[in-house]
Amino acid sequence: MTFIRLMGPVLLSAALCGMMFLVRIDDAPDGGRKVQAAPVPSSGGVAILITLAVSAWLAGEAGLISQNWTRNGTQTVLAVTFAAGAIGFVDDKWGMSAWLKLVLTATLAISFAVLDPGLRLASLPLPLVMAGVAFWLLVTMNGVNFMDGSNGLAMGSSAIMLLGAAGVFWRVDPALPSPAPDLAFLCVTAALAILGFLAWNLPGKLYAGDSGAFGIGAFFGGVGIIVGVVSTIWTAAILFLPFLVDVVLTVLWRAKNGQSVMTAHRDHAYQLFLRSGWKHIPVAVLWWVFSWACALAAMNVPDGLAVFAFFGLIIVGSGLWFLQRLTLGRRLAAEGH
Repeated sequence: MTFIRLMGPVLLSAALCGMMFLVRIDDAPDGGRKVQAAPVPSSGGVAILITLAVSAWLAGEAGLISQNWTRNGTQTVLAVTFAAGAIGFVDDKWGMSAWLKLVLTATLAISFAVLDPGLRLASLPLPLVMAGVAFWLLVTMNGVNFMDGSNGLAMGSSAIMLLGAAGVFWRVDPALPSPAPDLAFLCVTAALAILGFLAWNLPGKLYAGDSGAFGIGAFFGGVGIIVGVVSTIWTAAILFLPFLVDVVLTVLWRAKNGQSVMTAHRDHAYQLFLRSGWKHIPVAVLWWVFSWACALAAMNVPDGLAVFAFFGLIIVGSGLWFLQRLTLGRRLAAEGH
């Protein structure tokens, strides 16, 4: 039974990914940011999200998650996940402007912040909490999307982040009124579904697309909110640091140099590695290692010390980012790459 519970999401996701070849939503080369030489089937994220939905339904029927999962906030996290995935699918299929995607994801983030009754933090004014929740969700959705440009990097790192979140939830007393136990199960399920997707993605045969990036970004964002409720906001931020560091510093770097932050580009740290000739899997492994370091810190550092762990890890990550920018980045610029 344990084998079925573990391998079921992996096999279902892998099988659904195979079916995405029949849908044939291709991600075509653009001669710039995209590195593939020929069109590659995309929207593999649909398979991950369908697997998550089916698993949530089956788990509810089998009693693997609580009977209150449709009322304790878990359903809201899943709802925003599937809504974000739908936005991404429309973009994969028909295309959207960057501004339209920003407006739609911002609207979704605000709706989540307004409608979810589980976000009432007594220690902070409600409008401040809602603004923070909406901003966080917007960052995670777009952050995963920005980092989704190297095989295995964004989805593999997201799976590790979700396992870290599950580890945080397992520390919570299951007798307390919280969605933590249910979300812990679903975080592991989503990570297993991503593993099935990676069987296709690591060889470069299938991409997650915006359906996967927005969907998984929204799922982690919702999960991260609950991590902040049951632990600390610093713990949630630690889990997302492998993406936060590169996204924030790259945006600031481009703004400093007078470049558009809304235009597709190849200035992220992982893109510098690819531009210099690195293969996709070694680049992904670098982010997986940092993701595991952050996940282990989030799971094991006491809540009272989480802020120090956050700033310690951000110093390390930022230091590595600037070191790469001042060495490899300068060499690529000098060579015209």
